[in-house]
Amino acid sequence: MRPFATRGARLHLPVAILLLSLIVAPLSAVPPAHAADAGLALEALGLLRERYVDPVDSVVLLNGAIGGLRSALSAAGLQASLAAIPPGTPNGQADAAFRIRFDAAVAAAGGRVSGASLAYAAIRAMTAVLRDSHTGFLTPEQNRERQARQRQQAAFSGVGIVLMPREGRFYVRDVIPGSPAEAAGVQPLDRILRIDAIPTTGLQVEQVAGTIRGPAGTSVTLTLDRPGRADAITLNITRAPIQVPAIFQARVLDGGIGHLQLYQFVTRTGQEFRQALERMLAGGMRALVLDLRSNSGGYLHELTAAANALLLPGQPIYQETSRGGSTRTVRASAAPILPSHVPVVVLIDEGSASSAELLAAALQEHGRATLMGAKTSGAVEAAVLHDLSDGSALSVTVLRLSTGMGRRLEGVGVSPDIPVALAVFDLDQGRDTQLQRGVLVARQRLGLARKAAPAAAGR
Repeated sequence: MRPFATRGARLHLPVAILLLSLIVAPLSAVPPAHAADAGLALEALGLLRERYVDPVDSVVLLNGAIGGLRSALSAAGLQASLAAIPPGTPNGQADAAFRIRFDAAVAAAGGRVSGASLAYAAIRAMTAVLRDSHTGFLTPEQNRERQARQRQQAAFSGVGIVLMPREGRFYVRDVIPGSPAEAAGVQPLDRILRIDAIPTTGLQVEQVAGTIRGPAGTSVTLTLDRPGRADAITLNITRAPIQVPAIFQARVLDGGIGHLQLYQFVTRTGQEFRQALERMLAGGMRALVLDLRSNSGGYLHELTAAANALLLPGQPIYQETSRGGSTRTVRASAAPILPSHVPVVVLIDEGSASSAELLAAALQEHGRATLMGAKTSGAVEAAVLHDLSDGSALSVTVLRLSTGMGRRLEGVGVSPDIPVALAVFDLDQGRDTQLQRGVLVARQRLGLARKAAPAAAGR
């Protein structure tokens, strides 16, 4: 089994992807559960009892689930008397007590809240008790998307942009290579004013994402404000299945400054990363700007393969601690692709999570790179994704992760050596100040003048 380290489904971050693992068979002897009864929640509880990295208190988790039932009913204007389970109740009795309370919640709902919605609310609330970035619930649709993305398959239908909310505004962070948005001419840092006839002012990021996405073959009209243009741009885009690559771009700028945008750690990422570095070196790269912004993580073995391209053999990459308390240090084990004299600047932000944070921290700890941008998300654990019987899934943390030097990053994050904000004023001017500063520092490392820094992101 290969654990992944990727941002948890329920973790809220300011950078969201409009794309909007490892699958393990359910534990034996668990009868198929139906989302309309308590069985699905108890199936999730069984996984947490057996697989979670730390011992769990079943009564505490079940009382969290009961709280989720209350909240789901309250949101529909309903109420039910659902008493908490007394502390110390044996597991079997606690499970039976939860079934009684779940049935009472279904009766109180009277069809206004579905049994599936109640079960999902109970599981989400149960996992929230753990306050763990990598333990959470995925609906069947989210589960299918996660599986496809980690296999580098088309995971959903949409236009293929990464959304960046800032101060109530919505910008295009990136355009997915080969996507309908790219073909239609959408550019990074375009501001989304309207989706069809709906203004984006006052909307939440989930509403913007959900409105842009839709079935393949259908169309959506985006009205965009583009820096340098007096009038808004209107583009009609036909939605299509979107495949998200691990590397968005790998280019060599003037002066031999390489810019490699690594977006996720999925199948074959390590190999593709090494190959991209080799091509860039052959193309005259003398310094590297490694862009890990919005990289939400992925497979740990792909992180290791990517780190092998940059670190010396024997240098620690990260540490993992299992449920039994034993700790193992994962070290670089292959000759690096990038020569040690080539300067490296790493761009990070609030959307950099898990494997991306570990890679940035490893390069920082060994003095191999200068980190620039904003503090990372602090969502750093290793989880295994378990299918549940209705097609949904439970992500369960199975390893505690630390940096190679033993620093815990969960809830803390990685701080840049050089903080650089990405302000609304600069975005409205079409300036990616983090990338500009990264290129400038790389040029300074080479003793070059500053004039060749790119004027705008991706332009």
